[in-house]
Amino acid sequence: MMRFIETIKIENGIAHNLDLHLERASETCFHHFGVRTVLPFDTIIKEIRSSHNEGIYKLRIIYAGKIEHYTIEKYQPKIVKTLKIVDGGNIDYSFKYEDRLALYKLLGLRADCDDIIIIKDGYVTDTSFSNLVFSEGEQLFTPSSFLLNGTKRQQLLRDGKIKEKEIKMADINKYSNVFLINSMADFIQINRIVE
Repeated sequence: MMRFIETIKIENGIAHNLDLHLERASETCFHHFGVRTVLPFDTIIKEIRSSHNEGIYKLRIIYAGKIEHYTIEKYQPKIVKTLKIVDGGNIDYSFKYEDRLALYKLLGLRADCDDIIIIKDGYVTDTSFSNLVFSEGEQLFTPSSFLLNGTKRQQLLRDGKIKEKEIKMADINKYSNVFLINSMADFIQINRIVE
């Protein structure tokens, strides 16, 4: 059976963007299992709150129509400074699948870089684990051709901190900075992009 993941940032006992995680999980359950449900993530968060109320933790919930299990661990940020541009072919990661084999295969093409920028049909999408944000002066843009509509991406768009924009592979060098964002991390700056 197909299974899915929600990765939720727990900071000092508080879950970040819980509404967006619940919404995405509900849409996933309806699309794949025909079930209209709100998964009880809040029950898990109440269970772990007292023992994880200081510091930053990564809560990983596995579900398939219902919650199957979860893990929680101290958050260890990934060190990502360099990205290799790779062709994603016909990759589809529009839902947060537990099976990430297609992403791991592309990640295998990164050479000596830390991660990848996945290009699909000439357009910039995501890295293997995050959405992208590009800066142009004071403005911040995220590709409208994303693979996965991440919760941090949705929150920043909702708050007006970033805007969506069509970004082609040929446009990458026009931007002064590139950042990674995901549910656990805010604006990890990239030093170098390799074609």
